[in-house]
Amino acid sequence: MRHAQFAAVLFASLALAACGGDDAAAPSDAQITAATDAATAAADAPAALPPLPTGDFRITSVNLGKAVDEEGQVGEPLTTFAPGDKIYAAVVAVGSSEGLTLSARWLAADGTEVAKAGQSLNPETPTVTSFSITNPEPWPVGAYQVEIAINDRVVETRTFEVR
Repeated sequence: MRHAQFAAVLFASLALAACGGDDAAAPSDAQITAATDAATAAADAPAALPPLPTGDFRITSVNLGKAVDEEGQVGEPLTTFAPGDKIYAAVVAVGSSEGLTLSARWLAADGTEVAKAGQSLNPETPTVTSFSITNPEPWPVGAYQVEIAINDRVVETRTFEVR
């Protein structure tokens, strides 16, 4: 997409230069360079990040484990799992918000999305939100990560390994 924007601006600049008819109306090399530089800068600008929620909501911890207690917290945090394990991510947060979506995106080492889940929250007190993944077949051995996002903005990442 960025290359298309760059090409469109460059093409338009060159087309205008070719249509000028006389040398006085043709853009100078400096003008063409400036247009090219502006197009490149626009193409390289980062995409706008999704908004964070209103209020003072913030994540205080993310723990991975094989089980959660009745409150949804991981009792024994781990970073290494067996191929047959169910894996939990417990997200502890404080603060309040008038509404947000907390999500977990599970990724393999090559960046392939393994699973994604989200929960809508209207927190007023400290909260624990748990996410989990299972696989009917054993997990392939390797490195994985889970990204925790608030309103689709990644705010925490945890890596783990399956051996």
